[in-house]
Amino acid sequence: MTLSRRGELCTGRCCGATCLIVSSIILFCVGLILVVGFSAFIKYEIKKTLEVYNGSASYDTWIEPTEPVYMSYFVFNVTNTEDVLKGKRPNVEQVGPFQYLEVRPRQDVTFFDNGTVKWIQPKSYILQPELSVGIDHEVKVCTINFPIMFFATLLEPIFDKINHYFPGHISLLPAILEIPKIIAALNHEETIICISAHELVWGVHDPVFYRIGRFASGLATTLEKAAHDIKAALLRNIVLDVAKDLASIAGLVPPHGIVSLQANGSDDGTWATYTGETDMNLINSLDLFQNSKFLPWWNTTTCNMVNGTDGTQYHPNIKDSDLLFTFVSELCRSIYLVYNGTVEVKGITLKRFTPPPELFDNGTNVAFLKGFCVPRCWPSGTADISVCKGGLPVMMSSPHFLYGDPVYLDNVTGMNPNFEEHATLVDLEPTTGLMLQGNKRLQLNVRVSNISFLPGGFRLRECFLPLFYANESGIVSDSDAAKLRNTLLPMAIVKYGQWSLLAVGALVFVITVVYIVRRYRKENEVSQFIEMNVYSIPSTCSVQ
Repeated sequence: MTLSRRGELCTGRCCGATCLIVSSIILFCVGLILVVGFSAFIKYEIKKTLEVYNGSASYDTWIEPTEPVYMSYFVFNVTNTEDVLKGKRPNVEQVGPFQYLEVRPRQDVTFFDNGTVKWIQPKSYILQPELSVGIDHEVKVCTINFPIMFFATLLEPIFDKINHYFPGHISLLPAILEIPKIIAALNHEETIICISAHELVWGVHDPVFYRIGRFASGLATTLEKAAHDIKAALLRNIVLDVAKDLASIAGLVPPHGIVSLQANGSDDGTWATYTGETDMNLINSLDLFQNSKFLPWWNTTTCNMVNGTDGTQYHPNIKDSDLLFTFVSELCRSIYLVYNGTVEVKGITLKRFTPPPELFDNGTNVAFLKGFCVPRCWPSGTADISVCKGGLPVMMSSPHFLYGDPVYLDNVTGMNPNFEEHATLVDLEPTTGLMLQGNKRLQLNVRVSNISFLPGGFRLRECFLPLFYANESGIVSDSDAAKLRNTLLPMAIVKYGQWSLLAVGALVFVITVVYIVRRYRKENEVSQFIEMNVYSIPSTCSVQ
């Protein structure tokens, strides 16, 4: 009876273990199927939500964003103008914000068969007085006469060439006589100007700018005519180069005589980006800028590559280890962003990315960045963009020279850099790659130097003087955040459900196997014990 009962008991246990193993395998397989299916499901949902084509779910928002984008300007007022004129370092105070609503519709949209779309994006700015420190036309600030500094800096090497090569050539005498007219016009101007915040950002009007442009244009024409009478090829080529440079300077002066640092109502060129049709990992990535895959300004092929997105959308499934490339037209180049941590915005967990401290390195710490040293290398912390701005001596940096070489802070007082206020921050939803909150912050500086041919002024301390910095910012609306949460919720349920099923299935399988092995060993030991005891019992029966 005992052996029979043991046999029945064993059979029942084996049946239960078998059921557990089968169940665990089923759970594991279901989880595995979900893993495979989930990837396809996510790709489908993301493509359906984000792909750009006429009539797609994202098309209208892509054409004209529903969330407001603001551009805030902080201008710098030079408070010690008398000291600056004596060659002492400037002290500046920040004035702002002057906040503008940015209107930025995409226009001239054309789709192509290779999965790209071409567009331009003119930007207009409308002052928001209630969000500003005052009316930009009414707030006055003092700064260096940067338009004159611009033109004088461009003209100085040209005049040096003329003074060196031209004397003694009768045919060039009319051109030489034109130079004092330009110098007189420049000397008439003040070294320091006090203007409105609006003029500092959007344009300074002065009739002298028109005269400088007219003189430069006339001088260029005179030199072109004179060049035909010069037999020496070397001098003739020099004269023609000077004429070309002067014509370029004349072209920088608009007919209305306004020199502006920012443009209201203009675009920064033609973009061609991927729509996501062929590969969602390329969505919004730049294919062409100004109809070219390469830029013409920098020293290396790597630096001239057109990389990244416009910063509003990156590839799906972003990881902490990703380097996110972004094309910044204000810098005339691509940059990259690195992971900085997580933040929560309107109930959605986001990954924060930011440019690294070495963004404006001069090649000392990051070798390939030396390719951006055009026409020369400056201490790390600024980007010389004169090469793509017609030769104007303008430099870009992070606000208050954040991460910059100490030399910048040594030559200008009043700077107080800190990460939270002055770093560029891009907060992304990692599953979709959408930017839900962002602050792009850049500072415009003028390179101040002594101008040798202006005896009447501009005997200044050499420095990089900040004119203003801009903060372009935006955040997802409450309604769009709610829609995105509803889209992400089923994805999260399936995502965590699949791994739960895999984990439970694997756990049950392991526990069952361990149970069977242990039970098998135990029953083996019992059987051996019984067998040993049976064979060791002495016989009590004897035959009489």
